[in-house]
Amino acid sequence: MPSTSDTATTTGPLRRAMETIKSLRAELDAARGARRIAVVGTGLRAPGGIDDRETYWRALAEGRDLTGELPARRRGVFGADWDGLLSRGGYLDDVFGFDAKFFGISPREARSLDPQHRLLLQVVWEAFEDAAIPPASVAGSTGVFVGITGQDYRQWAEPDPNASWLIGNGHCFAAGRIAYTLGLGGPTMAIDTACSSSLTAVHTACRALTAGDCDVAVAGGVSLVLAPRSTAEIQRTDALSPDGRCRPFDARANGFVRGEGCGAVVLKRLGDAERDGDRVLAVIEGTGVNQDGPSAGFTAPNGPAQTRLIESVLASTGLTADDIGYLEAHGTGTPLGDPIELEAAATALSGGGRTWYVGSVKANVGHTESAAGVLGLLKALLCLEKRQIPRQARFERLNPRIDLGDSGMTVPTRTVPWDTTSSGRCAAVSSFGMSGTNAHAVLSPGPGTPPHGGAPSAPGGLLVSAHTEPALRALALRYAAALAEPIAETDFAAFAYTATHGRTRLRRAAWIGADSAAQAREALIALGNGIDDPRLRTLAGTEAVPADATARLVRSLPFYPWEQVTHSIRALGDD
Repeated sequence: MPSTSDTATTTGPLRRAMETIKSLRAELDAARGARRIAVVGTGLRAPGGIDDRETYWRALAEGRDLTGELPARRRGVFGADWDGLLSRGGYLDDVFGFDAKFFGISPREARSLDPQHRLLLQVVWEAFEDAAIPPASVAGSTGVFVGITGQDYRQWAEPDPNASWLIGNGHCFAAGRIAYTLGLGGPTMAIDTACSSSLTAVHTACRALTAGDCDVAVAGGVSLVLAPRSTAEIQRTDALSPDGRCRPFDARANGFVRGEGCGAVVLKRLGDAERDGDRVLAVIEGTGVNQDGPSAGFTAPNGPAQTRLIESVLASTGLTADDIGYLEAHGTGTPLGDPIELEAAATALSGGGRTWYVGSVKANVGHTESAAGVLGLLKALLCLEKRQIPRQARFERLNPRIDLGDSGMTVPTRTVPWDTTSSGRCAAVSSFGMSGTNAHAVLSPGPGTPPHGGAPSAPGGLLVSAHTEPALRALALRYAAALAEPIAETDFAAFAYTATHGRTRLRRAAWIGADSAAQAREALIALGNGIDDPRLRTLAGTEAVPADATARLVRSLPFYPWEQVTHSIRALGDD
């Protein structure tokens, strides 16, 4: 029988070893926690007039095809050069309209500015509005990360372009102009990895936040189709659908159609967002990038590389395959790419006997190339928020080259509830570049509205502010429309806080004195129509708002009403 001294000799090292293991686990958990990134604001543009999350979600849930013919206005500029090209795709309604005055840009400079750069400025501004963070309040510590590939506007150049042309079209200037215009002082860069550019930009932003290079980051991407040459070059690769329909995972899949879009997300470290009372829309648990390396061809995907990437991101987050309930795939609808991608995903994510879903937004909007990753991420965020998986558009019968086997992977043919008892609670997003750069992200649901303790105090009113008088009136009517339906006292307090303290104070400002949504709506309608109302008060210059700030409560509000003016270096065709 061992003596007491023998037992002490044995248990002492064991206890120290267990304490060391516990300490290491705590350090690992802390490191993983520092890598968790909050999405606190979004901005987007997608075909079909989509300019916010709710309209985006409705189109996804209904399985709508938002693609169509090339707008006549753009076809007219290059005329016969478009003939014979597969030009059906997902196009934005107006890519030449821009509120140059708002950003202090002259008409002459605006004409030389790539419409992609212009669109980024407005969508990034909206993302900060959605986050209820005036850019000036975080200017010194905010980084900018932009995914951008296309340079179609260079094809519009005049024989002797002016001095603004260079800084209006280079990729680096897309990110630099955002930082310059908004006064942001963090790391700023444009990233081109082809179709994975915007998700790679999100990954880079997350790493910068984790490293402490910045405290806030805005990341995203943009892609516009402005000239026939890039379409002709892609068409020569046989990647475009001959009948102009994108059908990911379907037996009829025969290629993709080009799409246009722009997306931006405002990011903060999760702990900082919770400390600051931000509304967290979703949590990015982890991201990763890798490279295909050798494959069947320079532009051919590499399944094992995709599998390794997914597995490495899961390992870095402490999650497992069972935690993934939905994968927003790259899913371009090509006969080669889709089977390789789903086999790679099944290898990495199958197991546990669960049902999990896969989809691709490219069936709805086309392949938006350098904006594809962030639009996929926004779709995944909405799935987490709504706890639903939208039906896969244009899907009827599985591509016979795809073998789902007993993987549990399912392509949804209708919009279904996300049951976390039978599926994982997290969403994954993949985006693969033609040059071989693969990007992957894993998201979890946001924690919801931060607790504030007790009922919110009456806001006393709200601020309406805009750059011009017409914009002020237009914004007032937008706010009034948003208050048309009865809302709870807490919701009105959040509405008032966001309008007053979550938006940038601009040249024109009016105070709406109101203690209820109904009173505010009446006064907003009066302001919008230029009618006097005793509850209205014009604020001069830097005059302070009459009410003190209440607890931080954030709510989605209508975005700024841009005063769009067409700026083009060449005459546009008729609509």
